[in-house]
Formats: sequence, C-alpha cells, structure tokens
Amino acid sequence: EHNGAARTVDTDEQPRVDASAEGLASLQPTFDRLGSVTAGNASSINDGAAAVMMMSEAKALELGLPILARIRAFASVGVDPALMGIAP
Repeated sequence: EHNGAARTVDTDEQPRVDASAEGLASLQPTFDRLGSVTAGNASSINDGAAAVMMMSEAKALELGLPILARIRAFASVGVDPALMGIAP
C-alpha cells in the first residue's frame, strides 16, 4: 500500500532496459579490485522484503490462531560479513 491505496507491481524494474553486455563487462568491481560485484550486478534499492511470524503450535492454539503452515526443514547459508561484496 502507498498512502492507503493498493498498488500492483507488474513489471520488474531490473535489469535496466539500456544495459548491454559490453557496458556490464566494462564496469569495475565496487568493493575490492579482485571482487566480482559491480554496479551492474549488485542488488538495487528496489529489492523487495518480506516478514514471517512463526510460533509453536501450542502458542498458536493458545492464542486461537489457525495453523497455516508447518516448517519441515530449513537451511541458512552465507559467508563471514567481512567478505560482504565478495560473496552473498
């Protein structure tokens, strides 16, 4: 919502329509001279976000909330924050 009005996003804002392989290839690394992240492949400010509220089944029942899903498994992957800009 924006100012109380619902908005529909139906077109991806990335990649830029004026981007070319040649232009992207000419961009220098942003964070480290040997890095691979450039202004052409880094996340843009328009990246989306989401939030999920989770609780135990017992708590949901206590609060009278419906069980909408069950998490069967999950994983978390990343690198040391000192490497940000080198790897996701």
